[in-house]
Amino acid sequence: MIERISKWIVVLVLSLVSVFPIFWIFLTSIKTDAEVVNIPPSWFFQPTFDHYYSIIFHGGGAEVAYAFELWSSFLNSIVVSLGTTALAVAIGFPAAYSISRFNTGGRPLLSWILSFRMLPPIVFLIPMFILYQLYGLMDTQIGLVLIYLTFNVPLAVFILKGFLDDMPRDYEEAGMVDGCSRIQSLWKIALPMSGPGIVAVSIIIFLFSFNEFMFAYVLTTRNAVTLTAKAAVFITEYTFLWADLAAAMILMIVPMMVATILLQGQIIKGLRTGLKA
Repeated sequence: MIERISKWIVVLVLSLVSVFPIFWIFLTSIKTDAEVVNIPPSWFFQPTFDHYYSIIFHGGGAEVAYAFELWSSFLNSIVVSLGTTALAVAIGFPAAYSISRFNTGGRPLLSWILSFRMLPPIVFLIPMFILYQLYGLMDTQIGLVLIYLTFNVPLAVFILKGFLDDMPRDYEEAGMVDGCSRIQSLWKIALPMSGPGIVAVSIIIFLFSFNEFMFAYVLTTRNAVTLTAKAAVFITEYTFLWADLAAAMILMIVPMMVATILLQGQIIKGLRTGLKA
């Protein structure tokens, strides 16, 4: 009994520690600019939603050099995230199938693929900035999709390989006995049976792409700026508009939080199965 209570206490403490930053961001977003900088912090105050109204309807107000442009930035985030997800799965599934069924490249190839995910993204920042300037990919949605694929295709391969390793080969062999070619068994048998894995990978990659900040901030300026990068307009030359920035962060967090809660089963399943690879 004591052990069970102790476990619940640990879980409760860890949950509070995890949720508190989001709670604090929300409190900051409903304070006035003067209350945000109070020391010690104000715990009791008259909440205001003026910052949300300003961001949604007036682009953040006159204090920012560039309008926040919530809807266009949100659309850029959706387009880039969906494009990255679709291409990562389209590239990752055949690669995972080849490694799982034929041991293509052996263990070294899989380790090499995973190394792209393990490297700190900032290592690629300056070389990619130079290449993007050279090939005209700066401030384009396709440019962001390409750089996101660098880190998400290895993740897709790794997780999907775990699903394919757990999938019995008997179904594919039975299909080939009935006249299917290897390619037909891949698309007509292996692909449909991998549906849960593909859904899990798609959710994970979409979330990672939607939340990415560094490349979106450096490689875009106006036309392809995503929601996370656009929030930087509240860091001005002379001050930090903390309340507006917090409100923008809440607007970014809420859609992802709702999606994560609704699809957490698939996300956990994808991560757990992929780690068996």
